[in-house]
Amino acid sequence: MQRIVYELGGKAPAVVLTDDDRKQFKDALKKLNASKFANDIGVTRTHLYSLISSHRLELLRFMQIEKKLGLFLLSYKDVETFLVPICTDLTLRARA
Repeated sequence: MQRIVYELGGKAPAVVLTDDDRKQFKDALKKLNASKFANDIGVTRTHLYSLISSHRLELLRFMQIEKKLGLFLLSYKDVETFLVPICTDLTLRARA
């Protein structure tokens, strides 16, 4: 399963959350003040729980939450699978 997806048409890249991702987010938040954490990233507590319970989470928001919680949920392979086709496409177009 591709973990980072990108749909053409102006939608931002997103991470497909697994059940394990959601569990790790929630477990990490239990150790913190969730309202303060949410405020620190610019959302409400309710919105934060909505984000981490969703099927997909916008990539930059995912990175922000993951970093602040000290988690590493994507593998190198996940990131590589997403980036290599983009790099290839951009460099081929630059050569043309």
